Amino acid sequence: MKLISGDSLKMKRSFKEVLTSEKFLVTAEVVPPKGIDTGALVAVVKDLKDVVDALGVGDNPRGVMSMSPWAVCRLISENGGEPIMHLTCRDRNRLALQSDLLAAAFLGIRNILCVTGDHVRFGDHIDAMPVYDLDSVQLLEVVRSLTGGRDMSGQELAGAPEFCVGAVANPESDPLLPQLFKFKKKLATGIDFVLTHPVFNPDNLTPFVNEAREKGVKVIAGVCLLVAEEFSGYKDGRHPGLFVPDEVLSEIEGAGIEKGVEIASQLIKTIKEKKLCDGVHISAPGHEEKIIDIIKSSGI
Repeated sequence: MKLISGDSLKMKRSFKEVLTSEKFLVTAEVVPPKGIDTGALVAVVKDLKDVVDALGVGDNPRGVMSMSPWAVCRLISENGGEPIMHLTCRDRNRLALQSDLLAAAFLGIRNILCVTGDHVRFGDHIDAMPVYDLDSVQLLEVVRSLTGGRDMSGQELAGAPEFCVGAVANPESDPLLPQLFKFKKKLATGIDFVLTHPVFNPDNLTPFVNEAREKGVKVIAGVCLLVAEEFSGYKDGRHPGLFVPDEVLSEIEGAGIEKGVEIASQLIKTIKEKKLCDGVHISAPGHEEKIIDIIKSSGI
C-alpha cells in the first residue's frame, strides 16, 4: 500500500467540521474483510462516500478476526471517504493501543471511536486471550493525553496527534442506570461525539441526549438492518449489545430482507421527525449494499 502523508489526503469536509454544523448527521458502518480481497469493500465505499458524513470501521467486530481497521480506514480515505476507526480494548494492552493511535494519526486517520470490545466468546477465536488492560473510559483519557503531547506514563511525544474522539452508549440496556453512570464518565473526558448501539425504542435516547447536550456533544443513534437468517442469534444473545424487542422479532421472522429495510427506515424517520438526537449510524452486517436503500427509503 502506497503511503501518503495525512495532510495530502483530499477530503470534502472533515467529520469534526460536520459535527459543528446543524445538519442531521448520517454515518454508516463497513465491515473489514476476512482476508485481503477488498474488491467488494471498495465498491461499498464508493457507493456510500458521497451519501454519508463518515464511515465507521469495526475492530475485529463481535470478536471475529478481520483486517485491522487502520488499513480499511486508509482505503476509505484513498477512495474519497471520511473514516472513523474503532479501537477496542479487548485485543491490546496500553502499549499497543497507544502505538496504534500514533500510527493512525500518521496515516491521516483523525476520527477514533473508543470501545471496550465484545468478549472473544462471541467470535471465531474463542480460545483467544482477551486483554482489557484498559477500559473504554481509560482509553478515552489516553487519547486526550496523547493529543496533549504525552503518553500514558507522562513521557513527552515528538509531535502530538490530533483526533476527533467518540464513545459508545447503549440506550437499550436494562438496567439503564449503570450505563448512564459510565456515559457520564465518558462525557467528562471531553469526547466530541457519541455513537449508540442499535436502538428500537427511540425515546430511550432522551436521557443520553440530555446529558450530552449539556456538554455540547452530538449523539448519533445506531440503526441496524435486521435479517431473518439471524433471527435465532438476535433472540438468544449471540449479538452482544443488541436488544431486539419481541414485537420487532416477530416482524422479521421468516420475512424477506425488505422488511428489515422498512423497519430501519421507519426508525430513522421517527428519530429525525421527533428530533430525538443529532443523526443516525446505519449498520447492515453482510448486507452493506442495502444501506443505500435504507437511506433512500427513510427520506433523508
